[in-house]
Amino acid sequence: MPRLRTKTAFAGLRTVAPGAVPPDAAAAVVGSGYSLGSAHQGAENGPFFLRTLSKAHTWGAEQPGIVQLRNGRVPLERAVDIGDVLFDGMALADAQEALAQVIAALPAGTVPAVIGGDHTVTLPVVQALWKRRRRPFTVVQFDHHLDLQLWDGAPTRDVPRDPIFNTNVMSHVSDLVGPERLLQVGVAPYATVEADSADGLDGFLHGVGRQLPLLAPELDDPEAFRAALGTGTDVYLTVDIDVLDRSVMSSTGYPAEAGLGTRDLLRLIDWVLRDNRLVGFDLVEFAAPADARDATTLSDAGRAVLVFLHLLNWACRQAAERA
Repeated sequence: MPRLRTKTAFAGLRTVAPGAVPPDAAAAVVGSGYSLGSAHQGAENGPFFLRTLSKAHTWGAEQPGIVQLRNGRVPLERAVDIGDVLFDGMALADAQEALAQVIAALPAGTVPAVIGGDHTVTLPVVQALWKRRRRPFTVVQFDHHLDLQLWDGAPTRDVPRDPIFNTNVMSHVSDLVGPERLLQVGVAPYATVEADSADGLDGFLHGVGRQLPLLAPELDDPEAFRAALGTGTDVYLTVDIDVLDRSVMSSTGYPAEAGLGTRDLLRLIDWVLRDNRLVGFDLVEFAAPADARDATTLSDAGRAVLVFLHLLNWACRQAAERA
């Protein structure tokens, strides 16, 4: 088992060793802080910032219990924190294998709640879940970018898959889960490909799944959104935090000039999970220097914490409803 370390538990959760996660744990928080699959540094500090800013939800109480004002008490006591995976000296492939081992060791019903790290974090988590599950699942990606391999004429040519990087990670994920199992939400309304392959882009994207870009009417219509995703399915949810508009999230490698608002993102997460079952999630691409303490970085981290906590709440609520 790879080494893990816990300095600050997310939102005051109970900390346990990776091999001691209770079989009835609703979710297990795992920090996966590396930038090995990115051209930018800073994403390795994501777990530090989210863990530290999560203290805003626990101050002033000897034994804090976080309450969601809409649905009552959040049963976070059934979630645990197993710490941050230590990737010292590892190459990307080794880091991904280490993370996959940690996820594979979790109890079968425990939702992995992963704090990245760059977006390549998603692949080993999905791989570990895919290997141990009997039912397939749909991957829902909130992102400003497609993160699909579109270059070198890929939409119309049989182009070999490049090694994984944060710009093609969802092509690798799609290769794993199969065609039409990826829903990409909030992506930029335009994509660039080689001109001689542009006519093939629609078919290429349809083979991957469904895209609901920033201007898609489904993002304002819950029933249309529900129809695009379907109901009664298992869902893995990955949030690249650059799906948020630069005005509320500039602490990331590629801030969005036009993106979702925080409330929009939380509402869309609710639409995804209202009639579907969450099997795992990650939040990736929060990126800042380790010594950043400016107001913008801290505010951005606070918003990222809110999104992560919202997902954790869903995992715990769904576990409580099944109990």
